[in-house]
Amino acid sequence: MPLGEKIPLRDSLLRVLTAVVAAPVVLALAWWGDWPFGLLVLAGALLIQWEVYEMMNAGGGKPRRLLGMILGALSILSILVPAVWPLVVVVLLVLIGRIPFEHVHEDPLVSLADTVFGAVYPTALLGYVLRLRVADGLDIAQSEAFWLTLSLFFLVWATDTFAYYVGKYFGRQALAPRVSPNKTWEGAAGGLVGTILTAVVLRVAPLEAFGKTEPVLAFLAWPNVVVLALICGILGPLGDLAESKLKRSVSVEDSGTLLPGHGGLLDRFDSMIFAAPVAYLYLSYVAALFGGVG
Repeated sequence: MPLGEKIPLRDSLLRVLTAVVAAPVVLALAWWGDWPFGLLVLAGALLIQWEVYEMMNAGGGKPRRLLGMILGALSILSILVPAVWPLVVVVLLVLIGRIPFEHVHEDPLVSLADTVFGAVYPTALLGYVLRLRVADGLDIAQSEAFWLTLSLFFLVWATDTFAYYVGKYFGRQALAPRVSPNKTWEGAAGGLVGTILTAVVLRVAPLEAFGKTEPVLAFLAWPNVVVLALICGILGPLGDLAESKLKRSVSVEDSGTLLPGHGGLLDRFDSMIFAAPVAYLYLSYVAALFGGVG
């Protein structure tokens, strides 16, 4: 959408209605954690994977959907049931083992690459949202894991929101004109600053609307709060640009039509695909050097 162009009223109302309906469901399942939230992440990730395969087909790709979807599902289920992980290797061997039997006019390596790519991006990468929620490898309580996961969503959405409005009113210099002409350096900077400010609020102010009487990120040391904001504020937009490049390569405007007023699920979670894995890896392996988590 060109800078300064207004979103049609109908689309705006659909966006609000979709958010109002979806938000309570997501919050409730996230609070319960484990299998309830895990199944939500699994369903959402597989729907996004289907959208990716649809885009591949539009561009002439030949992903093996069934095996790819099984591979993606196993990558997430293995978080809740580690014993499932060997099955991931089995599916990969099946994908490779069928290469000699591919149709003579098809490129088996392209088919294999398309299939595995769709299982990793977005499904396996979105699995890191679940890893955060179940505190996999993190020394924090389940309630803190819930607020940490919720904060990640807040920060990613803050990046998108601040970047959009700063870019809309002050954007001049195109960020990546060949990939997404409407994104600007000013918008990216505004998104980053807005994300840092949001992280500060989450660290110092209680979220009383959710019954939280102490700051949401009180258990996170200040340096780690800042790094978490930087991860979301920098990698989130990169995820958005990556999806824009994928859509442009197959000449589609939206990844799908599942969410009224929003487009596809990938259009809503492209930033999270990049931010969640790095946030989890940082909090698991680096955060202890700067005050830790918990």
